[in-house]
Formats: sequence, structure tokens, C-alpha cells
Amino acid sequence: MTSEVTEALIADIADELYRARQGVFTIPEVSERLPDRDLDAAYTISEMVARRREKELGVTRVGRKVGLTNALVQQRVGVFEPDYGIIHDDMVHRSGVVLRGSDFNFLRIEAEVAFALKKDVREANLEVVKDAIDYVTPAFEIVDFRFPTIPSIVDTIADNAGCSGLVLGEEQHEYGETDLADAELVITTVDGIEITRGTGSNVLGDPINAVVWLAETAIRVGRPLLAGEILLSGSIGYIEPWPPDVECVATITGLGRVTATLDSKA
Repeated sequence: MTSEVTEALIADIADELYRARQGVFTIPEVSERLPDRDLDAAYTISEMVARRREKELGVTRVGRKVGLTNALVQQRVGVFEPDYGIIHDDMVHRSGVVLRGSDFNFLRIEAEVAFALKKDVREANLEVVKDAIDYVTPAFEIVDFRFPTIPSIVDTIADNAGCSGLVLGEEQHEYGETDLADAELVITTVDGIEITRGTGSNVLGDPINAVVWLAETAIRVGRPLLAGEILLSGSIGYIEPWPPDVECVATITGLGRVTATLDSKA
């Protein structure tokens, strides 16, 4: 593990991650080349990959995701604080989408509450965040990594917090219609096999708290949350391998459902 981070090292790692993402292959964990817990370097790498995608692929930013907000997930992966990633327009899908297996290394399934904003968030407090919400909806996060394992938060951050996309739900609801802390999530296959379940309180006590955390972090790094963005608040249940070739359905109490299928042959 190196003790010195240079601009050249960061650029090299960002280049490797970009090429791994485009080519759908894995590379050695970046934590082996960065000092322990150098989160700034990891976020710089993630930002460089995002900007390169925008320059070379013509994609635009449409949102952000918070990860590792569920203590059960933290315990499973050994990372004990939230992180965030960037969502581009080519990463957003509608309910019912069929995902191509060849686009991913080892796809994972998770479901959460997505928040859409109607106002910019320039002040990170609960009331300002609530007032900025346009609607909430269920969502799958499409989770994939460019590493064979995920041993540290430095790796998750550098690789866009594992976010390779999202699938938005079938219904849009006004914030406050449903108590999100008490809302129950269940993910099943279409034929009724349960994959995972949980309640909204698993996400920092209430999914809205994850959005407040994201607002604070976004302001601190000089990129406040903006009107029109879609925000993922973090997995309510466990993150599990995505079952191939069967429709998966996530239902959240009061918010409706979202569906998607992984085609392993495509």
C-alpha cells in the first residue's frame, strides 16, 4: 500500500476504473494503492470517471445515490459509514426493464426509496429537504463493482459507490403520504420466492435522513443537490445476488412496486 498519493496515481486509477466499466471486467482493489481511509482521493477518482463518461459518452448528471446507510448491509460488507455516487441519464431505467447480463460483472439487487427533487437544496436541514421533494417512488439500484471483492470504503467510493444504474417504480407519491420509517419492503421473484425484506427504519432510522446526509455532503463538496435530481436513499433490505432470467418485484408499503429482469443470455 502506498503512503503517497500523486495526481498521476489518481489519474491512473481513474483510467483503469473507466476502462473496466466500459469493458465490463474487474481490476485489483484500489485500496491496495491508496493510504488507509483516503476518502478524498477515492471521491476524486469517482469524479474523474464521471467526468470522462460525460466527455466521451455525452451523458449528463441526473441524480445521486447514498450507499451503506443500512447497518445490516454495513455489517455484511465491513464498511460502517455512508458513501455516495453519481447517476447519469444512461443509468436510469423504467419499471419492467430487461437488463443485459453481459453488461455486468456480478449484478446485485437491492431496493429502496427514491426521492425526486423540485427545488435546489442549498441548506442541509430536515425541513428544507422535505420542502424540496417532488415525489417518492420505489426503486431498484443496479449494483455492480469493478473489483473481485470490496474490502474497504475507499474501494466503494472510487467505484461510484457501486452504482451502475437504477430502475424507477410504477407510482409517484407525495412525500408524507406514507411513514417511510415504518414502510415494509419485500423483494420476491414473480413466482413468489423471497429474496430479501426490511423496513424503512433500517436506513439511518428513516430514508429521509439519508437524503439529509447527502445534502450536507453535497454542499460540503461544492455540488449542492439540484431541482430535477433523482436521489437513492440506500438499501432497505440486504443486498443479494440478482436472480437471472426471472422477473423480480420489489414492493414498498404505500409506494407501490418496481419490477426488472436480468437476462443472463443477453
